[in-house]
Amino acid sequence: MSARKKIIGIVVIALVLIVGVILLGFLSVSFNQPLVQDFEKGVNDVDFGDWVPAADVPSDPNNPGNRVQWRIQRSSNFSRSGTRSAEFFIDGTQDDGTIWLERKISVKPTAQFPVSVSFRLYSESESFNTLAAVVAYADTAKPVEEADFTVIGSANEQAGWKRYVHNATINTDGSGKAYVAVGISVRWETLLAYYIDDIVIEHPRL
Repeated sequence: MSARKKIIGIVVIALVLIVGVILLGFLSVSFNQPLVQDFEKGVNDVDFGDWVPAADVPSDPNNPGNRVQWRIQRSSNFSRSGTRSAEFFIDGTQDDGTIWLERKISVKPTAQFPVSVSFRLYSESESFNTLAAVVAYADTAKPVEEADFTVIGSANEQAGWKRYVHNATINTDGSGKAYVAVGISVRWETLLAYYIDDIVIEHPRL
């Protein structure tokens, strides 16, 4: 075998090995077991496991010294799978306020990677007006206010269950922690109630 053929053979083998490593990395991300929350388990109506309710809501002028009413709780009123979902209620008469469920996830430190969060939201009716925005979040810091969230749709796009998806790229620090959140944000001066079920988070594991 000539020296030229040997060199070509070595290059081909090296390229095959490189492509193999890339494909293994891709498959490990693509087929990672997702994190799923279907709200079936809990010792009471406010037990969400790893998820925590949070809000950025205005003061209530009709109840000085207090914020407008809101709640997030497990409910059997509507469900897409099983018998439970998460009910999101907020008094939107001040035309302001965002409420959400958030959870911390463990991720690879000091890295850049994609995160996808999808979920189903139930609206009792369709409306041409945007009564509430559907919002989501994925980043390394906890969300604390409405401005942190990305609007991914309108809550009244159709009656019944609708799937929403939020894709983000996260640049992590050395802590190996990130946060994901889903919720609603007031866009109309009225009382608002929606239901969320089957939250799925997909991201590379450690």
